[in-house]
Amino acid sequence: MRETEADRAGGTAEPVFRARGVTKVYEMGEVKVHALRGVDLDLFSGELVVLLGPSGSGKSTLLNILGGLDTATSGTVVYCGKELTRATDRELTEYRRRHVGFVFQFYNLIPSLTALENVSVVTDIAASPMRPEEALGLVGLADRLNHFPAQLSGGEQQRVAIARPLQNGRP
Repeated sequence: MRETEADRAGGTAEPVFRARGVTKVYEMGEVKVHALRGVDLDLFSGELVVLLGPSGSGKSTLLNILGGLDTATSGTVVYCGKELTRATDRELTEYRRRHVGFVFQFYNLIPSLTALENVSVVTDIAASPMRPEEALGLVGLADRLNHFPAQLSGGEQQRVAIARPLQNGRP
């Protein structure tokens, strides 16, 4: 049994995420691919979790469901008391806008925009965004604001991609 921050503080906290019996089946013609089979998961505030597994084991599928990019075939996913598995497309869009930040494997930076502009794109959809300069400063790129992705190293590009969802970090 793992110890959570709430346990160490002497209390019991509700999980931020609770997934129960989550399955995902992709149908390709007559073939059914079972990406997830009955996943149960609790994630608590302040907890660091590492998701490991071989290629094709369902890691990305699970993250896409938790992030509201995909829906489970069956089971339930609850975030802060709100059941995501019953959410409408509009509610999932609002959930992603207000509560989720994505860092994609291939960064998805816009080549014709500077680091500052790539991070600024998020400010239009965030409810109370952090200043893009502040987000880039948090990832150590305060001196690279006006550089284009092609002028940045791979690690710097990755940090620009990390700075984008940080903007949503304000309550």
